[in-house]
Amino acid sequence: MKQMWNSVISFLFSDVRNEKETKDLAVLIRLNCLLFALYFFITGLTVAFMQHYTLGLSTAGAVGLCVGAFIFTYENRTFSGLILLNTVLIIFPTLLALFTGYQCGFQYISFLNILLIYFNKANKPLLKRIYSFGLIALLLLLIELCPEFPLFMTPKGTNLIILQMLNVLIIGACMLVTSYCYSTKFNQAEEKLRRINENLERMANLDTLTGLSNRRHMNEYLSGQVFEYNHTGKVFTIAIGDIDFFKKVNDTYGHDTGDYVLTTVSDIFKKVMSGKGHVARWGGEEFLFSFENMKLEQAYAELDKLRQIVEETPMQFKDYDFKVTMTYGLEEYNPRLGIEATINRADNKLYEGKTGGRNRVVM
Repeated sequence: MKQMWNSVISFLFSDVRNEKETKDLAVLIRLNCLLFALYFFITGLTVAFMQHYTLGLSTAGAVGLCVGAFIFTYENRTFSGLILLNTVLIIFPTLLALFTGYQCGFQYISFLNILLIYFNKANKPLLKRIYSFGLIALLLLLIELCPEFPLFMTPKGTNLIILQMLNVLIIGACMLVTSYCYSTKFNQAEEKLRRINENLERMANLDTLTGLSNRRHMNEYLSGQVFEYNHTGKVFTIAIGDIDFFKKVNDTYGHDTGDYVLTTVSDIFKKVMSGKGHVARWGGEEFLFSFENMKLEQAYAELDKLRQIVEETPMQFKDYDFKVTMTYGLEEYNPRLGIEATINRADNKLYEGKTGGRNRVVM
């Protein structure tokens, strides 16, 4: 039973084959066609029981047209299915209203066409507005026409209640299905937009080669650190690291090997810095570190461990086996200097480390 139900759902929600059509509209039409085919069948039996035999028989045509609109959605003719369903929901409720009276509520079914037509992606707002006002005009006209119609016969008692309840149920069911399709479409669009925004933000904030933050994002991060320092006194320490003899790696082994080195040390940074702060590719073979809630001596101990890990990590790329080292300059943030001067001081200490022998941390 469950497998059969899943097959039915899969059939109803199957995608359209025409790229110019949308699955959402096709599914909405299919569901409404099924609802109204059942509705017109029950309505036909009810009015026939009230001795409206011709009217009851005419609803069989409505059932057939609903089935036709349903089939259209599987034949690359979704818009034709929409037009056919709209036509059914204008002609037959109008006939039923003329023959049974305005108080039964058949005419209100035509209002559902407004929901259906606006669900269509075609960007023709003026035509949609004209169509909507035309439906409203038709319903206002029926107020005058229904009592004057020569074959008019108002249902009484239980029959009237049955028809009123039937119309309330079909309008509610159609609105429920349409609202579900609207919300599903909206949620899907919002989720897609969210993923796009996340990808754009990630592309804007990350260095494409290493996956680390880029310079722009790191500056934003440091601004947040400064703000937090000013409000809570939470200290942080800045470090700049540079790969030793990186140009020699590129010249000797090639730029693809250089890229390998950059990504390998970046992966090390991500693991070591997790829970300790933030790291970004500052430019070329330079990296900027921020050690959160650490004074100079604490950050020095952590950074020296990182230096040793990089030094001890074997580099293996293609047929090349080698190792690299890094030199670092370290400076605790000083609010009197500001963030730019703090970074400059760290950079100066990096230069001292480079001229003093490399593979060291200078604080």
